[in-house]
Amino acid sequence: MTSLIDTLKKYKQSVDLENRFDYNFDIDTNIFSDQEKNELFKNENIFSRNIRLKELIKTKTKGSYKLTDLNFWIINKWGGIQTFKQNENNLKKIETFSNQLAKSKLTKDTFSTISSLSKVSSFIEPDNYVIYDSRVIYAINWLIMTTKPTGLKYFPMPTGRNKKLVDFDINTIIHLTHLESYQNGEEIFYKHSVAYFEFCELIKTLSKTVFDDQTIKPYYLEMLLFTIADNEIFRELIKRTTVEIKLN
Repeated sequence: MTSLIDTLKKYKQSVDLENRFDYNFDIDTNIFSDQEKNELFKNENIFSRNIRLKELIKTKTKGSYKLTDLNFWIINKWGGIQTFKQNENNLKKIETFSNQLAKSKLTKDTFSTISSLSKVSSFIEPDNYVIYDSRVIYAINWLIMTTKPTGLKYFPMPTGRNKKLVDFDINTIIHLTHLESYQNGEEIFYKHSVAYFEFCELIKTLSKTVFDDQTIKPYYLEMLLFTIADNEIFRELIKRTTVEIKLN
Protein backbone atom coordinates (compact mmCIF):
# COMPACT_ATOMS: atom_id res chain seq x y z
CA MET A 1 0.00 0.00 0.00
CA THR A 2 2.98 2.30 0.60
CA SER A 3 3.75 2.62 -3.11
CA LEU A 4 0.12 3.48 -3.92
CA ILE A 5 0.05 6.14 -1.20
CA ASP A 6 3.38 7.62 -2.32
CA THR A 7 2.17 7.80 -5.92
CA LEU A 8 -1.06 9.52 -4.92
CA LYS A 9 0.87 11.97 -2.75
CA LYS A 10 3.00 12.91 -5.75
CA TYR A 11 -0.12 13.58 -7.80
CA LYS A 12 -1.64 15.57 -4.94
CA GLN A 13 1.47 17.74 -4.73
CA SER A 14 1.74 18.30 -8.48
CA VAL A 15 -1.94 18.83 -9.28
CA ASP A 16 -3.49 22.11 -8.16
CA LEU A 17 -7.13 21.09 -7.81
CA GLU A 18 -8.32 24.65 -7.32
CA ASN A 19 -7.16 25.41 -10.86
CA ARG A 20 -7.29 22.00 -12.53
CA PHE A 21 -10.69 20.70 -11.39
CA ASP A 22 -13.01 21.91 -14.14
CA TYR A 23 -16.33 20.18 -13.58
CA ASN A 24 -18.64 23.18 -13.69
CA PHE A 25 -22.41 23.17 -13.22
CA ASP A 26 -25.46 25.39 -13.59
CA ILE A 27 -28.08 25.88 -10.86
CA ASP A 28 -30.79 27.58 -12.88
CA THR A 29 -33.46 25.72 -10.93
CA ASN A 30 -35.96 26.44 -8.16
CA ILE A 31 -34.59 23.50 -6.14
CA PHE A 32 -32.15 25.96 -4.55
CA SER A 33 -33.12 29.22 -2.90
CA ASP A 34 -31.62 32.52 -3.99
CA GLN A 35 -29.58 32.56 -0.80
CA GLU A 36 -28.20 29.07 -1.54
CA LYS A 37 -27.35 30.09 -5.10
CA ASN A 38 -25.54 33.17 -3.84
CA GLU A 39 -23.55 31.06 -1.37
CA LEU A 40 -22.54 28.66 -4.12
CA PHE A 41 -21.38 31.27 -6.58
CA LYS A 42 -19.50 33.44 -4.15
CA ASN A 43 -16.82 30.73 -4.36
CA GLU A 44 -14.24 31.95 -6.82
CA ASN A 45 -13.29 28.60 -8.38
CA ILE A 46 -15.10 25.53 -9.64
CA PHE A 47 -13.39 23.21 -7.18
CA SER A 48 -14.58 25.18 -4.13
CA ARG A 49 -18.04 25.54 -5.67
CA ASN A 50 -18.40 21.76 -5.98
CA ILE A 51 -17.30 21.25 -2.39
CA ARG A 52 -19.80 23.84 -1.18
CA LEU A 53 -22.52 22.13 -3.23
CA LYS A 54 -21.81 18.79 -1.53
CA GLU A 55 -22.04 20.30 1.93
CA LEU A 56 -25.15 22.29 1.01
CA ILE A 57 -26.99 19.21 -0.27
CA LYS A 58 -25.85 17.15 2.72
CA THR A 59 -27.43 19.75 5.02
CA LYS A 60 -30.51 20.11 2.82
CA THR A 61 -31.33 16.38 2.67
CA LYS A 62 -30.38 15.40 6.24
CA GLY A 63 -29.58 11.89 4.96
CA SER A 64 -32.89 11.41 3.15
CA TYR A 65 -33.08 9.89 -0.33
CA LYS A 66 -36.69 10.97 -0.77
CA LEU A 67 -36.18 14.44 -2.28
CA THR A 68 -37.02 13.28 -5.78
CA ASP A 69 -36.47 16.50 -7.73
CA LEU A 70 -33.09 17.01 -6.06
CA ASN A 71 -32.02 13.40 -6.71
CA PHE A 72 -32.72 13.74 -10.42
CA TRP A 73 -31.14 17.18 -10.59
CA ILE A 74 -27.93 15.63 -9.23
CA ILE A 75 -28.01 12.86 -11.84
CA ASN A 76 -29.40 14.69 -14.88
CA LYS A 77 -28.16 18.27 -14.49
CA TRP A 78 -25.07 18.15 -12.30
CA GLY A 79 -24.05 14.69 -13.51
CA GLY A 80 -25.09 15.22 -17.12
CA ILE A 81 -26.65 11.74 -17.37
CA GLN A 82 -29.80 12.35 -19.40
CA THR A 83 -30.60 8.67 -19.91
CA PHE A 84 -31.57 8.19 -16.25
CA LYS A 85 -35.04 9.66 -16.67
CA GLN A 86 -37.36 10.68 -13.86
CA ASN A 87 -39.86 7.84 -14.03
CA GLU A 88 -41.34 5.19 -11.75
CA ASN A 89 -38.70 2.62 -12.59
CA ASN A 90 -35.82 4.92 -11.71
CA LEU A 91 -37.60 6.24 -8.63
CA LYS A 92 -37.73 2.65 -7.46
CA LYS A 93 -34.04 2.18 -8.31
CA ILE A 94 -33.03 5.08 -6.05
CA GLU A 95 -35.21 3.75 -3.24
CA THR A 96 -33.77 0.25 -3.64
CA PHE A 97 -30.25 1.70 -3.76
CA SER A 98 -30.73 3.57 -0.48
CA ASN A 99 -32.02 0.38 1.18
CA GLN A 100 -29.09 -1.66 -0.14
CA LEU A 101 -26.61 0.96 1.10
CA ALA A 102 -27.85 0.28 4.62
CA LYS A 103 -27.08 -3.42 4.11
CA SER A 104 -23.69 -2.82 2.42
CA LYS A 105 -24.60 -5.07 -0.48
CA LEU A 106 -25.75 -4.16 -3.99
CA THR A 107 -27.59 -6.34 -6.47
CA LYS A 108 -26.30 -6.67 -10.03
CA ASP A 109 -29.22 -4.59 -11.32
CA THR A 110 -28.43 -1.75 -8.90
CA PHE A 111 -24.72 -1.86 -9.72
CA SER A 112 -25.50 -1.62 -13.45
CA THR A 113 -26.38 2.08 -12.88
CA ILE A 114 -23.84 2.81 -10.15
CA SER A 115 -22.42 5.81 -12.04
CA SER A 116 -25.80 7.51 -11.71
CA LEU A 117 -26.77 6.26 -8.27
CA SER A 118 -23.44 6.93 -6.60
CA LYS A 119 -23.72 10.59 -7.56
CA VAL A 120 -26.78 10.80 -5.33
CA SER A 121 -25.17 9.05 -2.35
CA SER A 122 -22.00 11.13 -2.71
CA PHE A 123 -24.03 14.30 -2.16
CA ILE A 124 -26.46 13.06 0.47
CA GLU A 125 -23.79 11.28 2.54
CA PRO A 126 -20.45 12.75 1.39
CA ASP A 127 -18.65 11.59 4.53
CA ASN A 128 -19.38 7.95 3.70
CA TYR A 129 -19.80 7.64 -0.07
CA VAL A 130 -18.02 8.89 -3.19
CA ILE A 131 -18.82 8.84 -6.88
CA TYR A 132 -18.10 5.56 -8.66
CA ASP A 133 -17.72 6.52 -12.29
CA SER A 134 -15.53 5.46 -15.20
CA ARG A 135 -12.87 8.14 -14.75
CA VAL A 136 -12.14 7.55 -11.07
CA ILE A 137 -12.25 3.77 -11.46
CA TYR A 138 -9.98 3.91 -14.51
CA ALA A 139 -7.48 5.93 -12.48
CA ILE A 140 -7.54 3.77 -9.35
CA ASN A 141 -7.34 0.52 -11.34
CA TRP A 142 -4.28 1.77 -13.23
CA LEU A 143 -2.64 2.79 -9.96
CA ILE A 144 -3.42 -0.59 -8.38
CA MET A 145 -1.94 -2.35 -11.40
CA THR A 146 1.25 -0.28 -11.43
CA THR A 147 1.90 -0.04 -7.68
CA LYS A 148 0.76 -3.59 -6.80
CA PRO A 149 -0.59 -3.00 -3.26
CA THR A 150 -1.04 -6.21 -1.28
CA GLY A 151 -4.62 -7.32 -0.65
CA LEU A 152 -6.35 -5.05 -3.15
CA LYS A 153 -8.39 -6.30 -6.07
CA TYR A 154 -9.50 -4.31 -9.08
CA PHE A 155 -12.83 -2.50 -9.29
CA PRO A 156 -15.30 -3.40 -12.05
CA MET A 157 -15.52 -0.60 -14.59
CA PRO A 158 -18.86 1.14 -15.10
CA THR A 159 -19.86 2.27 -18.58
CA GLY A 160 -18.05 5.47 -19.54
CA ARG A 161 -18.52 8.34 -21.98
CA ASN A 162 -14.91 9.50 -22.20
CA LYS A 163 -13.60 8.50 -25.64
CA LYS A 164 -9.95 8.13 -24.64
CA LEU A 165 -10.79 5.85 -21.74
CA VAL A 166 -13.19 3.80 -23.85
CA ASP A 167 -10.66 3.39 -26.68
CA PHE A 168 -7.97 2.14 -24.29
CA ASP A 169 -9.99 -0.39 -22.33
CA ILE A 170 -8.42 -0.82 -18.89
CA ASN A 171 -10.14 -4.18 -18.36
CA THR A 172 -8.27 -5.69 -21.31
CA ILE A 173 -4.97 -4.28 -20.08
CA ILE A 174 -5.60 -5.70 -16.59
CA HIS A 175 -6.48 -9.15 -17.94
CA LEU A 176 -3.38 -9.21 -20.18
CA THR A 177 -1.24 -8.18 -17.20
CA HIS A 178 -2.74 -10.99 -15.12
CA LEU A 179 -3.06 -13.51 -17.94
CA GLU A 180 -2.21 -16.54 -15.79
CA SER A 181 -4.80 -15.56 -13.18
CA TYR A 182 -7.36 -14.98 -15.93
CA GLN A 183 -6.67 -18.38 -17.50
CA ASN A 184 -6.92 -20.06 -14.09
CA GLY A 185 -10.29 -18.41 -13.42
CA GLU A 186 -9.00 -16.47 -10.41
CA GLU A 187 -11.04 -13.50 -9.19
CA ILE A 188 -8.96 -10.35 -9.53
CA PHE A 189 -11.95 -7.96 -9.48
CA TYR A 190 -14.26 -7.25 -6.57
CA LYS A 191 -17.75 -8.67 -6.97
CA HIS A 192 -20.43 -6.19 -7.98
CA SER A 193 -22.18 -6.71 -4.65
CA VAL A 194 -19.32 -5.22 -2.62
CA ALA A 195 -17.24 -3.21 -5.11
CA TYR A 196 -18.85 0.15 -4.30
CA PHE A 197 -18.39 -0.27 -0.57
CA GLU A 198 -14.80 -1.47 -0.94
CA PHE A 199 -14.06 1.55 -3.12
CA CYS A 200 -15.61 4.04 -0.68
CA GLU A 201 -13.70 2.53 2.25
CA LEU A 202 -10.45 2.61 0.28
CA ILE A 203 -10.91 6.25 -0.67
CA LYS A 204 -11.81 7.21 2.91
CA THR A 205 -8.70 5.48 4.23
CA LEU A 206 -6.30 6.74 1.57
CA SER A 207 -7.51 10.34 1.59
CA LYS A 208 -6.48 10.91 5.21
CA THR A 209 -2.92 9.83 4.49
CA VAL A 210 -2.57 11.33 1.02
CA PHE A 211 -3.78 14.75 2.22
CA ASP A 212 -2.15 14.33 5.64
CA ASP A 213 -5.38 15.31 7.39
CA GLN A 214 -7.52 13.01 9.53
CA THR A 215 -10.55 15.26 9.02
CA ILE A 216 -10.34 15.44 5.22
CA LYS A 217 -13.47 14.51 3.30
CA PRO A 218 -13.11 11.50 0.96
CA TYR A 219 -14.36 13.48 -2.02
CA TYR A 220 -11.05 15.37 -2.16
CA LEU A 221 -9.27 12.21 -3.28
CA GLU A 222 -12.15 11.25 -5.57
CA MET A 223 -11.87 14.66 -7.25
CA LEU A 224 -8.11 14.20 -7.61
CA LEU A 225 -8.60 10.82 -9.32
CA PHE A 226 -11.24 12.35 -11.59
CA THR A 227 -8.87 15.15 -12.57
CA ILE A 228 -5.84 12.99 -13.40
CA ALA A 229 -7.72 10.16 -15.15
CA ASP A 230 -7.62 11.32 -18.75
CA ASN A 231 -4.53 13.47 -18.34
CA GLU A 232 -1.70 12.14 -16.15
CA ILE A 233 -3.02 8.57 -15.94
CA PHE A 234 -3.80 8.35 -19.66
CA ARG A 235 -0.38 9.72 -20.62
CA GLU A 236 1.32 7.26 -18.27
CA LEU A 237 -0.70 4.39 -19.71
CA ILE A 238 0.29 5.31 -23.28
CA LYS A 239 3.93 5.63 -22.28
CA ARG A 240 4.18 2.38 -20.34
CA THR A 241 1.88 0.03 -22.24
CA THR A 242 3.24 -2.09 -25.10
CA VAL A 243 1.53 -4.86 -27.03
CA GLU A 244 3.34 -7.61 -28.87
CA ILE A 245 1.43 -10.10 -31.02
CA LYS A 246 3.28 -13.26 -31.94
CA LEU A 247 2.29 -14.26 -35.47
CA ASN A 248 4.34 -17.47 -35.62
